[in-house]
Amino acid sequence: MHIANDSDYGLAGSVWTADHDAGVDVARRIRTGTLGINKYGMDMAAPFGGFKQSGLGRELGPEGLTAFVEYKSIAL
Repeated sequence: MHIANDSDYGLAGSVWTADHDAGVDVARRIRTGTLGINKYGMDMAAPFGGFKQSGLGRELGPEGLTAFVEYKSIAL
C-alpha cells in the first residue's frame, strides 16, 4: 500500500486477494479515484476521476454534475 501511495498519480488500481475484508481495508487506504477488488472495471453510474496528479474533479455519476450546478437560496 505504501508503494502504491508513493506514486505521483492515483487514477485507478486493483487489489487482488483471497481475503475480501483485507482487500476492502487496503482499498480504503490506497489513494486512487477508482479501485477494484479482484477485478478492474468502471461503473458508469459511479463518479470517475483521480487523485493527486491524475486529474481534478469527477466525471460521471451525480458528483460529475456539481461543476455545472450553481446553488441559490430564495427566502420568501
